[in-house]
Amino acid sequence: MKITTLVENAVMTSQGHIGEHGLSFLIEHDGGKLLFDTGQGMALLNNAEKLGFSVQDFKKVVLSHGHYDHAGGLKRLVESGVTFELTTHPDAFDEKLALFPGKGFIPIGIPGGKEFFVENNVPLHLEAGPVEIAPGIMTTGEIPMKTDFEKIEPMLFVRKDGKEGPDPLADDQALILDTEKGFVVLLGCAHRGVVNTLTDVAEMTGAKTIHAIIGGLHLERAPESQIQKTIDALRAFEPKIIGVTHCTGIRAIVPLVNAFGSKVVQSSVGMSVNF
Repeated sequence: MKITTLVENAVMTSQGHIGEHGLSFLIEHDGGKLLFDTGQGMALLNNAEKLGFSVQDFKKVVLSHGHYDHAGGLKRLVESGVTFELTTHPDAFDEKLALFPGKGFIPIGIPGGKEFFVENNVPLHLEAGPVEIAPGIMTTGEIPMKTDFEKIEPMLFVRKDGKEGPDPLADDQALILDTEKGFVVLLGCAHRGVVNTLTDVAEMTGAKTIHAIIGGLHLERAPESQIQKTIDALRAFEPKIIGVTHCTGIRAIVPLVNAFGSKVVQSSVGMSVNF
């Protein structure tokens, strides 16, 4: 399998690539191509072309959760004539909001909403539990929250029946790849906690170690105590690669590098890893 970062906040050495606040990975496997998340939609098509990929080959898309910076590219794919099937949690299409001081509630959900994709005949596979996407590739489904230090950010809300309430982000999920080198876990934002996610993966697969952890660790606003507890917990999984992206945050990246050295890499736009 080969994983290429198509969308991410940072562009290291650009040949026309675009960085944006968002995330998208392309997984090449057995001749197939699978997208995990799609970024906001401004960078996906451009970066795919610059990296030599045809978006018409993206027949399957898996969504980590229903926030615009991971799902915005879905609408752009449809508008570009790409035919694909989408797998995600049913709650991903909820009316998601962020509460900002002085600004009130700001929409942060999926552009177009569920209705857009139904009207455009996009096959939707909405499952709360694990789903096998292809041989050796499956979603985690809902992540149980077991640690005492990983919490959903209080600024994140959902509107149901006209009323706003805290978003439990039950739709937050990761992708598990069973590779020749070991299990690889792709994270969207890990809103329900990277340690909770990896613990769930270990229980699902029976794996004692995780070869690679790639994606957003969502520690950019975490207190130092949570960052340290996360690092301590990560050691038990003995990762060989920690590919940090998007919402990990510099305050977490620095101590991660101090703890894991060269195992920590920035998975910016254009970076590819073979497994």
